[in-house]
Amino acid sequence: MISEYFNASQVKAAEQLIIAISASDELRDRHLQMLRETELDGDDAEEAEGDPSRLLWIIKDIIDWETGFYVDWSDTESFVECLGELAESRGVTLSFGVEDPLAEEFLDEIEVPELMLRAHAELAAQGLVLWNWDTEGDAYGGWISRPDAAPVMATVSEVLGVEIREGSKSF
Repeated sequence: MISEYFNASQVKAAEQLIIAISASDELRDRHLQMLRETELDGDDAEEAEGDPSRLLWIIKDIIDWETGFYVDWSDTESFVECLGELAESRGVTLSFGVEDPLAEEFLDEIEVPELMLRAHAELAAQGLVLWNWDTEGDAYGGWISRPDAAPVMATVSEVLGVEIREGSKSF
């Protein structure tokens, strides 16, 4: 159980994040259950001790491609595909400002931060916010929420010790 590795405020922040970013009740309930039932092996448990940011990595694994994205810095195709699916699950569409965002020539000439900026603007126009978190590596991770989830993002950032910001300012 996740509560064996993290304190109550950290677990609560993680649960609030999952609730805030879930596109459906079914996903929310399944992801919350997966979080609560997470067991860590020896090495993972040792890494989690004293490092609440490890909880966000656990969430990343739970929500990946269903409620969140995590892509390599150069994987523009996966970013477009995943964001498209995440937007669709919320009843909106993304064009990234082009007729075919999966066209090879488009993907070869653009980088993930620019795609994130475009997606953030399109989602904002449709009443949603694209968020990203500092993976401290060469990958981009994040999710979509409604604008009223901003206080949750601030709480998660503070409690888990990670930097989270809107997609208009990628890491």
